[in-house]
Amino acid sequence: MTLIETFGQNVRQARKDKGWTQEQLAFEAGVKRAYLSEVENGQRNVSLDVVEKLAKALDVSPDVLMVS
Repeated sequence: MTLIETFGQNVRQARKDKGWTQEQLAFEAGVKRAYLSEVENGQRNVSLDVVEKLAKALDVSPDVLMVS
């Protein structure tokens, strides 16, 4: 599994743990829902800025989203 796929799976799991939809997380992180869907499916590379936005919205440390 690639880092991009691991990151996407971790974002999805953290989002579900909060009981949020993709739309809710996308709004909180300031990204588009379609973009978030691609991230969660491991189809989109993300910048460090987006990693930080998603981690902040999910109330987790960015490194939590990177490890398998």
